[in-house]
Amino acid sequence: MNKTIDAIIAGAGSGTRLGHFIPKAFVPIGGEPLLSYSLTAFCSHPQINSVILVVSADMLNQAKDFVSGNNDFKDRVIVTTGGDERWKSVQNGISLSTNEWVLIHDAARPFVSHEVINSLLEKRSEFECAITVTPEVDTIRTIDGDKCGVTVDRSKLLRVGTPQLFKRELIASAFDQIEKMDAPPTDEAALIESQGIAVGYAWGDPINFKITTKSDLKIAEALLERRDEKMRLGGR
Repeated sequence: MNKTIDAIIAGAGSGTRLGHFIPKAFVPIGGEPLLSYSLTAFCSHPQINSVILVVSADMLNQAKDFVSGNNDFKDRVIVTTGGDERWKSVQNGISLSTNEWVLIHDAARPFVSHEVINSLLEKRSEFECAITVTPEVDTIRTIDGDKCGVTVDRSKLLRVGTPQLFKRELIASAFDQIEKMDAPPTDEAALIESQGIAVGYAWGDPINFKITTKSDLKIAEALLERRDEKMRLGGR
């Protein structure tokens, strides 16, 4: 199979809201650093060429040691440092890719699956950029001062996640426009959209949620325990 896709994993974010003094990607969960789960998913995918892991400068050596000590990662993963903003970290990662397409993923979403990756890759024939989304299931309201505003039609809303898919040359050139913007984009797809380029979407999985708070971490640990229990019972 001709592999024309690289994966960029952004792992330079802070872990303070999780109650840790190390970057979020290195917070232990299920006996492994958080980043290991995303690395496993992308390294084991048959269409991914290289995985580029972007970490903070003070964790560079630790990340390199972790990757070199894992047979599943050491020949597939490139480790580099990030910038002082997320988009700069992603830009650093993309600068090391030479493939036609890149997937950008948050290390804080450890439950990415091959099914989600595949659903996104199918969009390459239609779009130069596509994102993974899940339906909005909660009732959403606006606010009006100190009282509730109107209820928003949730059937027209989607929750945006990662991974996100880009033509590499397209996203690389789009970064040059950020300095001209009033504020950095909320994600790379918003940057592409600001250039007048259509963004497609593929259905993700609500389980692939972003770990941000201590409560999220507890939920993720419970999911991993349940998964390990099912594996011990032979998948029953």
